[in-house]
Amino acid sequence: MGQLIPFELSTIIKLGFDLKRDMELIRELLLFFDERDSSAGIKSPPINGYDDLMIQYHLVLMHDAELLRCEPSTSSSSGRVIYVLAFELTWKGHDFLDSIRNDTIWKKVKDTFHDKGVGMAFSVVQGLAVKFAQSQVGLN
Repeated sequence: MGQLIPFELSTIIKLGFDLKRDMELIRELLLFFDERDSSAGIKSPPINGYDDLMIQYHLVLMHDAELLRCEPSTSSSSGRVIYVLAFELTWKGHDFLDSIRNDTIWKKVKDTFHDKGVGMAFSVVQGLAVKFAQSQVGLN
């Protein structure tokens, strides 16, 4: 499934890798783990349009945010997480995915952030998605 690429800052800089969080990729990864039939660990899920380095970086972010149940591999010198073997969604991961799963709601969330010209903070994304979902089912 993809080559495991340890995160070395110098390598990331040389490759011109953008260290910004991509909420679209996070959503795609949440959907991937929710829809798969196995809970076996995976190093780099195949997500169209994203390379292994970008995917692995986001898996570490999702592990840090407690969205995924993972087995981390840490640096022997600093103890920081270098990469993770991801298994499945956590309770928090399921909740977040449920708030952004619907394509219409997800588009409204993205459009709102784009229109306002602000970054997609995790808690605000979830709050806005919940608000749109409540409106969609008649709970205001």
